[in-house]
Amino acid sequence: MLLVLLVMALAALAALATGGRLGRLADQPLSGLHWLAAAAIGQLLGSLFGGTAYPVGLIGSAVCIAVFLRENLRRPGVALLALGFFSNAAVVALNGAMPVSAAALARAGLSPALVDDPRHELITAAATWPWLGDVVPVALPGLGQAVSPGDVLIAAGAGLLLYVGIGGSGRIPADSAPSWDDLRT
Repeated sequence: MLLVLLVMALAALAALATGGRLGRLADQPLSGLHWLAAAAIGQLLGSLFGGTAYPVGLIGSAVCIAVFLRENLRRPGVALLALGFFSNAAVVALNGAMPVSAAALARAGLSPALVDDPRHELITAAATWPWLGDVVPVALPGLGQAVSPGDVLIAAGAGLLLYVGIGGSGRIPADSAPSWDDLRT
């Protein structure tokens, strides 16, 4: 989640630096935001009540997210979001939890002892499709984590969606074009 937030913050800054405006987000509303709200509620209730409510909440949440993604598939970045979401969902469905690489945690400066919740498990030889688990180390000072390839796709999709929504042009605004002499130095 931290990776997604970091990429979104950088995408917003890049869009603003290249002529975008936050107000443009209101001109391009996403369809079906109620599906995202329902997904969040499903995950929250499943986590609060535990037991059978946990997998039911996850499945209900996944269905709601899939409907939201389908409704917005033509928007820039949403295909990346969908690919990341479905790769994460597949590896969790096949393993019962997200497999986490102890080596990736160590490279990110974290201890494998942090893997102690029912949504994550250390990768073992029995893991199915372990390469889709949390195997990518993100070594940020104080914010280290291991993320999945799906998380990377989700971060890229969310960043692209936000960048385009704010209206970044990819060009840094300037009052005048630089001279060749300015570019050589």
